[in-house]
Parts: sequence; C-alpha cells; structure tokens
Amino acid sequence: MSICGSCNKTIDLCSLVKTVKCNGPCQGEFHSNCTSLKHQKLQTNKNVIWLCENCYNLCAKNVPDQAVWNNLQEKENNQVTISLTYLCDVEKRLGALEKKSSQDLTEVETNGTRSNNSPAQSKIPNKSKFNRGMLFIIGLIAFLILTLAITLFIVRGASRKPITAPRNYKFNGTLLRITKEEWFAEAERDSLKKLELPVQRVIIGHTATNGCENKTQCDGRVQSLQAFHIYSNGWNDIGYNFLVGGDGLVYEGRGWYNMGAYTKDYNRDSISIAFIGTFNMELPSENDLIAAQLLIDDGLRLGALSKDYRLYGARQLSPTESPGKALYNIIMKWPHWASRI
Repeated sequence: MSICGSCNKTIDLCSLVKTVKCNGPCQGEFHSNCTSLKHQKLQTNKNVIWLCENCYNLCAKNVPDQAVWNNLQEKENNQVTISLTYLCDVEKRLGALEKKSSQDLTEVETNGTRSNNSPAQSKIPNKSKFNRGMLFIIGLIAFLILTLAITLFIVRGASRKPITAPRNYKFNGTLLRITKEEWFAEAERDSLKKLELPVQRVIIGHTATNGCENKTQCDGRVQSLQAFHIYSNGWNDIGYNFLVGGDGLVYEGRGWYNMGAYTKDYNRDSISIAFIGTFNMELPSENDLIAAQLLIDDGLRLGALSKDYRLYGARQLSPTESPGKALYNIIMKWPHWASRI
C-alpha cells in the first residue's frame, strides 16, 4: 500500500488504475486527480513525461531556460517524428544511389565499357579488340593449313598406283612385278630424263651385295641401294631400271620410260637389269633367271625394247666384274646376246 505524494491519502490496490507515477527523482505515486492531466489523457499519451511539483521545481533549477525544460516534456513525441524524418532522408539517398548505379550499369552494357578520361584506360578497349583480331587471324591461318594438309593427303592417296602384285608375292611362273610403292621407295629428287623408245640395248648386271630370298629381305636391299645412289652418288633415284631377286620377284626402279644411271655413256639407249646379290661364283635361282627373261619379253610387248635389241653384260661396256663371272656365262647363251658393242 502507498501514500499519494500530493494529497497524502492511501493508495490501495483498487485505486492503482487511477494513479500515475512521477518520472522525476522521487519516483512517487499520485492520484490521477492530483495532477493537471485527466486520467483518459494519461492513458492515450503513453510517452508523456509527468513530474510532481517537487521534482519539477528541482529539475527547473538545473536548466538555464524554462523553454528547455518544456522541450523535455515533448522529447519522447518528437523522437518518433525525428526518426521518421531521418529514415525518409536515408531512403531518398538510397534511391538516388540505386538510380545512379542503374544508369552506370546501362551505360556499361550499351558501350561495352564506362567512359574514362584516363589515357591508359582508354587504350584498354582498343587493346582488347586487337587481341581478338589477332586470335581470329591465327585461327584462320591454322584452319587453312589444316585444310591444305588434308587436301594434299587425299590427292596423294588418290594418285597412287594400284597394287597389282598378289599379296603372297610368290613366283608362279608369270611376271611378278613389285612397284616402287610396294617396296616403299623414296621419292625421286628431281625429274628424270626420258628414254627415246624403243631402246636398242639391255644391260645385265648385279648389285654386288648380299642376296635375298623373300620380299621382306629384298625390300631392305633395294631401299639401301636407292639411299646409296641418292646420298652417296648424288643421283636423283636408284640407278637401275629394274632389279631381280627374292625367288622370282622383279622390282621396279626407274622403269621402262626413264633413263638409268648405271653404265656410263650407255644409259641413253639402254635398259639396265640388276640381279640382287653377287654372282662371281654363285648362281642366281632358276626362278630369278626366268623372271628376268619374262621382264624382257614384257618390254618387247610394250614396245619399250626394239625387236632386234642387243643383250650385254655390264663388264662388256665398263671396267667392272658385274654381273659376276657365273651369271655372265649364263646370259652369254641367251638370245640377243652380242659379243660386239
């Protein structure tokens, strides 16, 4: 139970709803009819600061102006208004900032970059365009090179001669001719001189190397001979027109239409046929001898050899042991062998 600070009457629990508390230093309780405010106004104005007379006089002495004290009573109400005003101002500033940011973003999307008076930054767009241009040019060049390489590969593949020899490369009594593509020849270094057909001479020789018995061995022998003739002798291709070896295999060298480079001073009007191996004492196989004769007959059929051609051993036309004594004794018995030059 409390005592009213103004009328000194008892404030019981039933009358608490009709009381008001001092917000001053005394913190006392008073009947509502002892104040200058009606009870209804006290209820509807929750932010009103009420002081009893003693506390009012005590606080008034500590302020320089009565108007200042009066403003204290309205401080709580004004705080709400000031806060709203401040928030509105902040909201306006934020809106302005958002609008400016939106305009800047639109400008960036439209122009590709924000305008700047700095010389260094103004060069960035031009540099970027230059880099993109260089990448485009490099990509175009690479595409053209790749296209050209593919085209050359296709054209080269299409221009290759078809393989006419059987896959097993076994002599069967007929001419078994191995093309340059089949024995993996290198390309000739320069264009070869052409023969005036039909030619008048067939010159038989030997390679003066180890012999060979099958295509795999003979491929290696012929490839080595071609490399020797090109890189050591300085010729444009392997020197022989044809080579025979490997149990009846006939290897294409310069062929029927190109001038050979084997017998000096006699290449212009002759076809050279070399047996793979050394035949001073050893004889070539029977199939190799038959294959050489089949090749000569094919030259006659093609019109590359004159019908009255003359057959020679290389030793008859140049200082050499080729085609070896053993082989030379055999070809001396062949048709068209000539003892006179």
